[in-house]
Amino acid sequence: MKKNFYLGLFLGTLLIISCAARSPLSPKNLSQEDQKKYGQLKKAGAAKAELDIFALHYLTPTLKSVKDSLWREFWNRRYEALTPKEQTVFRVYLSDSLSRIRYLSLKNEKERSKLIKKLLDKKRKELVKTEEGKILYYSMKLLFSEEEMEKFLMSSPPDREEFLRIWWAKKDPDLTTRINEFKEEFDQRVEHAYDFFHGDERGNVYILYGPPDIIEPADYYSDRSGNFVSLDETKDIDQVIEDLKSRSEVWVYYRLGENGTFQFEDRYGYGYYELMPYLENKGLSHDAGMRALSQYITTKTEKIDMAKAEVPVDLGEQLNFALSLWDFRNKWDSDRGDTYAFNVNLGIPLEELTPLSDSDFLNEAIFTEKIVIFDEKSMLPVAQDSTTIRKKLPKDQQKGMFYIDQYRHDSLPPGNYIVGISISDSGSQKKGIFDTTISLASHAFAVGRDKISSLVMAHSIWPADSTYVINNGHKFIRNSMIIVPRPGNVYLKGQLASYYCELYELKRGENDSLKSLVIYNILYQVENDEFALYAGPDSVYASWPANIEGQPFLMGTLNHLEKGDYILHVIVYDRNDPEESKDIRETAVRFKIS
Repeated sequence: MKKNFYLGLFLGTLLIISCAARSPLSPKNLSQEDQKKYGQLKKAGAAKAELDIFALHYLTPTLKSVKDSLWREFWNRRYEALTPKEQTVFRVYLSDSLSRIRYLSLKNEKERSKLIKKLLDKKRKELVKTEEGKILYYSMKLLFSEEEMEKFLMSSPPDREEFLRIWWAKKDPDLTTRINEFKEEFDQRVEHAYDFFHGDERGNVYILYGPPDIIEPADYYSDRSGNFVSLDETKDIDQVIEDLKSRSEVWVYYRLGENGTFQFEDRYGYGYYELMPYLENKGLSHDAGMRALSQYITTKTEKIDMAKAEVPVDLGEQLNFALSLWDFRNKWDSDRGDTYAFNVNLGIPLEELTPLSDSDFLNEAIFTEKIVIFDEKSMLPVAQDSTTIRKKLPKDQQKGMFYIDQYRHDSLPPGNYIVGISISDSGSQKKGIFDTTISLASHAFAVGRDKISSLVMAHSIWPADSTYVINNGHKFIRNSMIIVPRPGNVYLKGQLASYYCELYELKRGENDSLKSLVIYNILYQVENDEFALYAGPDSVYASWPANIEGQPFLMGTLNHLEKGDYILHVIVYDRNDPEESKDIRETAVRFKIS
């Protein structure tokens, strides 16, 4: 024991002598890495006390974790002092530690914006060094927003590939096919533009709008001295016409109207065509012409902004179909956690059919239905279904809705999704395409609107029995009720319109009872998208849930409505909840009486 004591005393004395022999607060005694960190802290405006504490900890290796925590704490405080916009820029655009430290070291927003601009310029120059990178940058610049381009440039090469994959996937006009028709069309235009227009401004217009309807010679041009010259103002008409043919083109797109005429000129004879003003006033001075061009380009840019990511794609003749989407909560499950039952109900008007003749009395219709559900963030499929449907119908039946099937996903986790749907008719070769975004909230964080299901319009609703289940399985069954969908929510005048919705997390009172106030509003369309409260007699018949022991729900019918477009609006107050006014369940659905 004495031996260990004297050894410890000896080592402690050596440590004290060592500490006394050098200045503990001098950064010169730090390691090269820590000297660099010390300098960064000093440059960022760290207080003297912070610098002294940081420098002191070089003495004892066991205190390295303390030093590292001090380092992180300092930069965390700097990060928290940023505006929300600057914090987003920091997280999204800056990936390496050096650029992040530089960003946090700067004192104001102007300096930080300047740094981002310099980093973006550096990244852009690195990208366009190769021919492939140059084509990629200048072509995508036509479609990307400023924010998208910045995010793309600041990403690492692998992240850029992923960014492009997700960006293109979200622009796919038909999410149910392996081919991205929009990307294929865009790539073909880019290839043509660089092959034939060598990257000049004709190529930009071609990429956005495709081949022009006509190409014609210009009726004025800018001469070598920089003045705009009209054909009417020159005596040497033959020379002007020859010059115009060799150095200018006018492209016309009829579908773009007044903004669909573009004049290009090779002003300096180098083969690079610039966009010039196409104006009715001829013989302008060069300065006046360039001012007019500036105004014209502003208008053209606005038009191009509207056309971004809307490169026309020919998908053939469209098939019209009706659609309704339902989502209902499932009970919490220990294996799957929170989930939703998500239903897609599809219907095709009979007049859209081109049935294949099967007999003297029947027609056979053949359809292929495809449904794909994507995670919105990654654009990777989480569920998909493809079904070919054959159905027969009487030849004299020509009105009404021809129903397909109900697609059901019984365990979709909370999240944001993009749903792609297509229906192809074998008889007409028509194809209908639809996509939409859905958001399913986590049950644990549900408030108000999330505590009530979709308000669904149905053809009819009645209790399920064993005979139905034996003959049809669990198709259309929800909460022990058979809910036959009405895709499109369109009813004939005089026809009962049924509705259904589920209520979640209602509080139970005495004797496990439910107590709620339900308010129904019917609004009818007055004009355009304006609605007014409907005051028709006995228009809503509602019933309180029969299934009190299970999942509470509302159901009922609408009647005595005139032809028109309507909204059914439901508000539910939980009278067992002392804070009912703060947690209102509210939902609505549009429907039509024809």
